[in-house]
Amino acid sequence: MRVEASMMFHEPWATAGSSDDPATGGTASWPERAGPARGDPLASPRPADGLPDAHPALDDAIASEVVPRIVLAHRPPASPPVAAAQGAPAGADIATLAEAARRNDLDAALALIERLCARGAGLETLYLDLVSPAAALLGQMWHDDTASIVEVTIGLACLQRLVHALAPAFHQDDLRPDPQRRVLLAPLPGEQHSFALVLVAEFLRRAGWSVDNGRVLSCAALCDLVRQQWFAVAGLSVSCTTRLDVIAAAVHALRHASCNSAIGVMVGGPLFRDHPEFVAQVGADAMALDARHAVVQAESLAALMAGRR
Repeated sequence: MRVEASMMFHEPWATAGSSDDPATGGTASWPERAGPARGDPLASPRPADGLPDAHPALDDAIASEVVPRIVLAHRPPASPPVAAAQGAPAGADIATLAEAARRNDLDAALALIERLCARGAGLETLYLDLVSPAAALLGQMWHDDTASIVEVTIGLACLQRLVHALAPAFHQDDLRPDPQRRVLLAPLPGEQHSFALVLVAEFLRRAGWSVDNGRVLSCAALCDLVRQQWFAVAGLSVSCTTRLDVIAAAVHALRHASCNSAIGVMVGGPLFRDHPEFVAQVGADAMALDARHAVVQAESLAALMAGRR
């Protein structure tokens, strides 16, 4: 299986992955995909986030009709409904969303979200327990040879359009952005952008952070960016490599180049979820397990680093 094709399918802040021993500088060991080998359909140029362009006309139409109903359903009631827990997504809902995304059926995806919101589920829960697992399921479908790379790429693009369509509801109670709360989110240089970073960015924006997200940068370009622009926190997602020396070199280069001498560095990915002791070994300050946890960690880092400036 081609490693570069697998990068976008592993949720870098939450999903587990297999690896060789990082202490010996090993590289990731990915499961072999069933069936005959095929050409790489991702060889054609794509946007920086690794996903196809959205469809603004269709999204505008959906936003004017479906999303307002979700906004109303998402507003907290005066007293929480007794059966609100019943709105939590089940495994069947994850499979339904993944299949709708694979068919590029944004209407069906939004209809599912609307039904679950009407049953008492909040968008934060749906992002973490429905949308993120659906993205992981799409990747698993490719590994299992039950979906083509084209279908999975289309599916991930549909999920990203879903998140964008739901933004008015998700951000209706955003905190006011603070110019001192700027965060850079990027994949480790040499890796591709992943869908999980989209969710991390959404949660941080809702918490009042100004987010620079969506860039796939070389180490030199990443250093140039933090040299020219001030960030309180930088978040690096690691989805493929398990070489601690490579990760540590990127973290060191970022710190050395940053115009903020007290920049906080947060990492995420299956490697750090399974081995939290590696966070200190690569020179990072914290790790995040998912989008909600990333907000907590960024807040803590910003407060800690402010005292060091």
